[in-house]
Amino acid sequence: MVLKRATQKTEIQSQISSKYKIIVEGIHKTYLLGTTAVPALRGVDLKIKPGEFVGLMGPSGCGKTTLLNLIGGLDYPTRGKIYLDNQDMSRLDENQLADLRRDKIGYVFQFYNLLPLLTALENVMIPLHFQGRLSKRARKRKAMELLKLVKLDDRADHTPSELSGGEQQRVAIARAFANDPSIVLLDEPTGDLDSKTGIEILNLLRDLNRKGATFIAATHDAAVSEYCSRVVHLRDGKIITGLEISGLKETPEMREARLKLQAQYKEMCENKILSIVREQIQQQKYEIRLAFIKEQIDDEIITNLPLHFDDLVEELIERKEFNGQVKSGVIYIQNPQQGSDIV
Repeated sequence: MVLKRATQKTEIQSQISSKYKIIVEGIHKTYLLGTTAVPALRGVDLKIKPGEFVGLMGPSGCGKTTLLNLIGGLDYPTRGKIYLDNQDMSRLDENQLADLRRDKIGYVFQFYNLLPLLTALENVMIPLHFQGRLSKRARKRKAMELLKLVKLDDRADHTPSELSGGEQQRVAIARAFANDPSIVLLDEPTGDLDSKTGIEILNLLRDLNRKGATFIAATHDAAVSEYCSRVVHLRDGKIITGLEISGLKETPEMREARLKLQAQYKEMCENKILSIVREQIQQQKYEIRLAFIKEQIDDEIITNLPLHFDDLVEELIERKEFNGQVKSGVIYIQNPQQGSDIV
């Protein structure tokens, strides 16, 4: 009977674990400064499902980066366990952790950490070199595809000193995706960028997150929370709920101004989408690619939307602005005879 109960308990735990990409259990991390013990994390429990975009928020020194580094296998906890894909990371040695980082985890560091003497293309190729699975020609081809994904293929031959902060961050993001990671960790992804460039980076990250990877971002920028599926607040090394977080980058006045601007851009985008759809229906074209519509809308409008472009199109359909459905990046117009009635 005892064996049966133990087996049932193990099965239940396995079922629970399989629901989550990452499980953090009772994590403590203490650093020694001389003879002084400084606690950075004091009992953190966290579960993250596959495909989530989780924001770790709080003021400087609250433990965000420490938790991010522990999840990424860059350091060991003082106490507690972290499971990645049901694998107990505390049981892995340095070489096994290095293999785990190489095969499953992508990093975007706060200050980019690009090698200054290498071009953007060469920086992106670095993880592919260590992975050792592709030929040099294949590595170069994949790196160019990644730079194109972040809209920097025309800057491939430039070194970091020849790139702006936002461009360097895009290279860092492309590099993070080089090994096709299932988890992407971001430390202050907008920390050193102006607000406009920061929003561009967040839109890019939201697009990439939709491709399936699990994202975890440590930040003190409240604007990041608008792009996360869930936000976890930390203070003094603990997860807290129901309390106001001080020390964030965005003030209430800044947030109000940003949301007002995003609402204006959303309205402009909606009007442009409806205008293009109306023109296509009048030309008796009832299959409209989202990419075709997007190409005709200014990048500034797309960049400042409060939601993903595809979701905005879905929202217009749900509001019955026109009759259609979206499948695989294409709008299929239904009841086209009613198309002249859209506004």
